[in-house]
Amino acid sequence: MFTFLKHFFIQKTQDAQQGFVQLLVQFDPETASEAEIGELDDALTKLTQQMVAAKNAWEKEDREAKEIQKNYDLRLSAAERLQARAEAASPEEKPQVEASLAALLGELEKMVPEVDRELREAEEAKGYYNELAQAVKDASERLKTARARLSDAKRRMDAAQVRMERAKEQEERAKVVAGIKQQASTIGTAFDAMSKKAAELEAKTEVHNTKTQLLTPPKSEDPYLAQALKEAAGEKPAAEQQSLSDRLAALKKK
Repeated sequence: MFTFLKHFFIQKTQDAQQGFVQLLVQFDPETASEAEIGELDDALTKLTQQMVAAKNAWEKEDREAKEIQKNYDLRLSAAERLQARAEAASPEEKPQVEASLAALLGELEKMVPEVDRELREAEEAKGYYNELAQAVKDASERLKTARARLSDAKRRMDAAQVRMERAKEQEERAKVVAGIKQQASTIGTAFDAMSKKAAELEAKTEVHNTKTQLLTPPKSEDPYLAQALKEAAGEKPAAEQQSLSDRLAALKKK
């Protein structure tokens, strides 16, 4: 029974298993991508289904082998009892007992290869199941490791993304602060330039005022000071203030 099932399962899953084995050999948990993990996961699901089918086949073969072995042992025990009865039977009964023993021995002899075959197929079914179970276990461990590493890589990537965004925000804030400082510096520079220009203009104004004052004849409300300034400038006194002799002398000259 198992021979047929075994060949059926092997024929049905040979390509899939070969592909899975190749995938398992090439699969590296340290560097596996999410797509590779998904591919192995799908293959592992199919292999697990095959393992379950192999287990069911092995359990069925094991039950049949045990049942046949049980029937064989029962007949063998009966044969031993018939042999003992034949040895103790009377001459009249002995031929009948021996005939029954011979028939039973014939059945037992026919059962031997069948029993051996069932036991062998049950053992093969167990080995086949164990092989698949080990492959599933190995693949599961690799898949678990790969998923853990991928999750860790994602966490690290997310954390790096958060740090990068924070760094960008800090950079932007630094740029804003630097811009404000630069504006303040520009304003200060402009203020200094304007102050310097104002000082220059004030200095020039003072120079012009001084020159104007120097170029303007001095004036005074004090009559004595005013007379003295006129005399210093070469101005003659008014006619009414000249003496009569001076006035006459001036008229004679004309």
